[in-house]
Amino acid sequence: MSFSTKQAILDYCILNNIEISEDTAQKFEALSDELEKFNAHTNVTALKTREDIAIKHFADSLAVLKYDLIKKNANVIDIGCGAGFPGLPVKMLRPDIKITFVDSTAKKLKFTSSVAELFEMSDVEVCPERAEELVSKGKREKYDVALSRAVASLPVLVELVLPFVKVGGCFVAYKSSLEADTANKESELSKAMGGIKKLGGKVEAVLDASLPGANDETQKHSLIVIRKTSRTPDSFPRRYAQIVKKPL
Repeated sequence: MSFSTKQAILDYCILNNIEISEDTAQKFEALSDELEKFNAHTNVTALKTREDIAIKHFADSLAVLKYDLIKKNANVIDIGCGAGFPGLPVKMLRPDIKITFVDSTAKKLKFTSSVAELFEMSDVEVCPERAEELVSKGKREKYDVALSRAVASLPVLVELVLPFVKVGGCFVAYKSSLEADTANKESELSKAMGGIKKLGGKVEAVLDASLPGANDETQKHSLIVIRKTSRTPDSFPRRYAQIVKKPL
């Protein structure tokens, strides 16, 4: 029996109490088709099988919807989205939100734009720019929720993302459970704690986002929820080279 992306997404959503219709689940089949076609001429994902794409891209992206983190009509930004993950799957289930996709690689955002057009998504903005440069173009502290997945280590990521989040909003970072473990002083979260405080954030929760088959350590994922409690000083973000060389 051939693999069904639709059924895999339905199963994942039912298991995690995420509301989804049959019609929306069917769209993930079409999304997989589009990703395969686009990837044939422009490499936007290393995942090749439909099962890997369904679980490791689509279901993984939807993990944020297990929790009440994105309020109705929220203004959301996806930093370093690549081909549109996690933002595209989230938008497919939550058409009420406004979403801005940000990535420095324009060719990947062509896929994001084509899918948004194919599914007639409204309130979608695509920005082929570096995050640390975009924030000064009217984007500082404008978003209720920022999402980021598989982009950079958390000590680097918090400086790129938190300046976009309004006070009271949150940044949700998709990370492996190992890197979200504060008991491990060498984890990304442990190393980012000082920077999070300097940037006006506070770690609110570390939530389970494990993929199906999480008996494998590589499938154990977490969502790190960082609440914005005060304004980010205007001196941040610094230039990318500085951020990477000396994380806060």
